[in-house]
Amino acid sequence: MARKLEILKEKPYPLGCYIDYDKSLVVRTVFDNAKSCGLALYKGISGDKDSALKIKLPETVKRGSIYAARIKGIEDIDEYASYNYFADSEFFCDSYAKHLVGLETFGKDVPDTDIRAKLDNRSTLKASEYSFNWEDDAFPDIPYEDSFVYLLHVRGFTKSPGSMVPAAHRGTFLGIIDKIPYLKSIGVTTVELMPAVEMNEIESVKVRGGKSVGDLLYSKDGSISNRNSIKPKLNFWGYKKGYYFAPRTAYCANPDDAENEFKFFVKTMHKYGLEVIMQFFFEENENESLILDALRYWRCSYHVDGFHCKGAKIPINLIKREPLFADAKLWYDWFDEEAGVSKKYLATYNNAFLYSSRRFLKSDDNSAGDFLHGMITGSLSHGVINYVCDYEGFRLSDLVSYEHKHNEENGENNKDGTDNNLSWNCGIEGRTRKHSILELRKKQIKNILTMLFLAQGTPMIFSGDEFCSSQGGNNNPYCQDNETGWVDWKALEKNAEIFDYFKFLVNLRFEHRILHQSEPFKLMDYITCGYPDLSCHGREAWRPDFTGHSHILGMLYCGKYDKEDKNSPFIYVCYNMHWTQEEIALPKLPDGLRWKMISDTESASRIEEHAGKKEAVEKMSERSVRIYVSESDPDNKSKRKSKRK
Repeated sequence: MARKLEILKEKPYPLGCYIDYDKSLVVRTVFDNAKSCGLALYKGISGDKDSALKIKLPETVKRGSIYAARIKGIEDIDEYASYNYFADSEFFCDSYAKHLVGLETFGKDVPDTDIRAKLDNRSTLKASEYSFNWEDDAFPDIPYEDSFVYLLHVRGFTKSPGSMVPAAHRGTFLGIIDKIPYLKSIGVTTVELMPAVEMNEIESVKVRGGKSVGDLLYSKDGSISNRNSIKPKLNFWGYKKGYYFAPRTAYCANPDDAENEFKFFVKTMHKYGLEVIMQFFFEENENESLILDALRYWRCSYHVDGFHCKGAKIPINLIKREPLFADAKLWYDWFDEEAGVSKKYLATYNNAFLYSSRRFLKSDDNSAGDFLHGMITGSLSHGVINYVCDYEGFRLSDLVSYEHKHNEENGENNKDGTDNNLSWNCGIEGRTRKHSILELRKKQIKNILTMLFLAQGTPMIFSGDEFCSSQGGNNNPYCQDNETGWVDWKALEKNAEIFDYFKFLVNLRFEHRILHQSEPFKLMDYITCGYPDLSCHGREAWRPDFTGHSHILGMLYCGKYDKEDKNSPFIYVCYNMHWTQEEIALPKLPDGLRWKMISDTESASRIEEHAGKKEAVEKMSERSVRIYVSESDPDNKSKRKSKRK
C-alpha cells in the first residue's frame, strides 16, 4: 500500500534535515538543475539501500535553488536513522550534515554513495541529551604578543606508539588532551589543528571524462576492471573538500559520539588556558554562503577560538566583517585595511620571515637586511605569525640535513612538493654518523630557533620540530599515514640538547616583555634614555653592516622600554652566520652594568659567564649565535666607594 505523505512548504533556512518534535521530517537543501530530486531515508545507521524510503520533492516547495519542505505522514519514522539526497540518478551526502556515517575508519575506501548523514530525531531526545554541558567555559582570549602557536595534525600528533598515550586515544582528539601537560610544559598557548572536519580521505578514482563509474574503472588497455585492484591514494593531510559542519569521526575515540567528544576536547583545552584554532580548506568553487555558515556553526556550537582559512578564493572580507567573529581569531595570508573592522583578532602568516631567516641561516649574500626586516616585522592593525617550518616543506631537522626533496614514496616520481627549500645539508645529504656534520646541524637548528623566538610577532612551530622529528627528506608527506607523517616521539630523548635549548628560548622570550611587545619597534630613543628600543650593531658598535657580503648582525633590546618593569635588563643577541670566525662589538652599557653571556650555540651547554668589559669586541665562532644580558657590575660599585673615601 502506497504511503500517503503530506509535503508542505517550509522556510528555507537553516539548511539541513531532521525529525522535528511533532515527528514530521524537515528538509532544506539545494538542488541545481535536477529533473528529479529528493531524499532517501534508511532504517538504522547502515540500512539496506533496497529498503530505503525515497521521497521526491515537488517544485512547489522550491524557492530559488532551495527545496524546503515539512513532510508529514511517514510511518514508523522513529526507525529511520540516516539519510542521503538524490538528484536524478546520483546519490550524495548532505553538505550541511552535523554527523556522518561510514567514515569512522581512517583510510577505508568508502564509495561516496555509502556515506550518509545521521538523522537527528528531536522527538526522541531528552533535553539533557540534546545539549552539551559547557559549564563555565570561556575563551582564553590570549593577545598575540603573549601567544605561542603549536600546529599539529590530529592523527599524526599521537598516532605513533612512542607518543605514550593510551592505544585507544592515539590519533584522536582525546590523544591531544593526554598531551596537555606536555603542551603546557613547553609554553604553548594556542593549538592550531590541520583540517579536522569530516571527509573521505581516499582520493576518488577518476575515469574517462573525469567522472566516476561506481565500482568499475577502465585499465590502460581500455578494458574494465574492478576498483579493488587499484591501490587508492590517501589524502593524509586533509586539504580537500569535506563535510564542513561535522567533526572528523576517524579522529574520535568514540566515533558514534563525535560531536560531544569534540566539544569535550575544546572545553578541556580551555580549562587549561589553551586556545583551539581550526584550519579550514575550501575549494575554489565553494559556495560563500556555505563557508560563512560553517564557520558560524563551529564558533557557536563548538566554541573554537578562531579559524585559519586556506584556499584559492576565500571570502575573507565577508568573514572578517561577520559580527559573530568580532572577537574570534582570524588568520589569513593578507588583510585589506578596512575602517570599522576590529583589528585586534586578525593575524597574517608571515611567509617573509621563513624565507629571510632561512637565507640568513645558510649564509646567502644580500640576506642581512631582509633578515632584520623579518625579525622586526610587526603591525598595529593585526597580529603577525612567524614560522620557519610549516606542514609544507622540510621539517626543521630536515632543513639542515637535505638540500633536495626526497618524495619518491609519494608515488609521483619526486615531482610533487616545492623545490624552493632554501635548505643546506651541512656537507652531507641525509643521514650520517660524521660527528662534525651532526654538531653543525645541531648548531644550525639552535641558530634558527633563536631567530624564531626572538623575533617580534607570534612564534609558530610545527609539532615535533622542537625535538627534531624527521620526515626523512620528504617535504610533501600529504599521503603518508605512517612513521613519515607521524610525530616521532622517540626523537625527544635522542635530541634532548635541542629540546632543552628550545625550552630555554621559550622561557627567555616570555620572561622579558621587551622580547614580546605589543607594538612594533620604532628603532628610536623615544623615551630619551640614551638608547633606542632596538638598535643594530656590527664589527663596530652602532654600525651594522648590511652590504651584500655581510653575514653578521647584533641586535640590542633595551630593557628600559619595558612598561611593566623599568629594571628589565638589556638583551644583546649576536648572529654570526658567516662560515668563518668573525668579530662583533659589545655596545657600551650604562654605568653600573656589564654584559653576561648566557648562551652560545657553539657550546653544547648554556654558558654562565660575562665578558668582563662594558665595551669590547668579541670573537665569535662561525655559524653561531650568542645571547648576552646586562647585570650589575660589582667592580663599578667598588670604584664608586673608593672615590667617596
